[in-house]
Amino acid sequence: MENRNGVVTPLRKLDRQQRSAVEGRVLADARQISVSFGPLEVVKQVDLSVHKGEVVAIIGPSGSGKSTFLRCFNYLQPPASGTLIIDGQVVVDGGRKPSNTDLLKLRRKIGMCFQSFNLFPHLTAVENVDLAQISALGRSKSDARARSMELLKRVGLEAKAGTKPAHCSGGQQQRIAIARALALDPDMMLMDEPTSALDPELGHEVLAVMRELADSGMTMIIVTHEMRFAENVADRIMFMADGKAVEIGEPRQVLRAPIHERTQQFLSMVFDR
Repeated sequence: MENRNGVVTPLRKLDRQQRSAVEGRVLADARQISVSFGPLEVVKQVDLSVHKGEVVAIIGPSGSGKSTFLRCFNYLQPPASGTLIIDGQVVVDGGRKPSNTDLLKLRRKIGMCFQSFNLFPHLTAVENVDLAQISALGRSKSDARARSMELLKRVGLEAKAGTKPAHCSGGQQQRIAIARALALDPDMMLMDEPTSALDPELGHEVLAVMRELADSGMTMIIVTHEMRFAENVADRIMFMADGKAVEIGEPRQVLRAPIHERTQQFLSMVFDR
């Protein structure tokens, strides 16, 4: 829910009446999305609608199509078929490729963080965050630098502004990557297993930043194996297997009382480890 000052309250912090008032405010709507690699169909007619301020976690076994489906939202992975609507604008319809202009608009609205950090090694942390603002938004160097320092402070790395990625830990590099994505002032963030390459201690640093983003009302879709984080932070969890959306619902229901046998099988192996 957005107040008169433009501040968004996370959906999980709203009561039932407040949630129903914003139920129709869909920011991203994927309908019957399918993706094929040659003869292999890896995403099979998946639907997902995401409301403003909502956090959706996608879980499932490796190779289930989670990351491929996630990348469709900013067209890093073109779907073979289906419809994608972002903030009321049809971006993809029936596999039709959007124009370059539409792609630029889309990727400014939707930030993304990958498993690998993809930072420029020859640039410092603050320069990595500056670059997208100057090239994509046309901000002046001084305005970009001010925003970069604000975001590095937000992710707890103001002191690392002048440090190059090679001299930062994996957790610090991922937080720099998050700051870089936030620098474009996106309406929604996509997170593709952002802690999978990190040890538990460094992963905790990144999860803390993601929790702060969720608490601030950022709309997010997160592919993750961090079940406790998904249960505590997400508004809904979608379980995918074999390219299909098998089950979707509130975190406690999906994780603690799953309906589908395939979900039960997956979670029994996860929680019994």
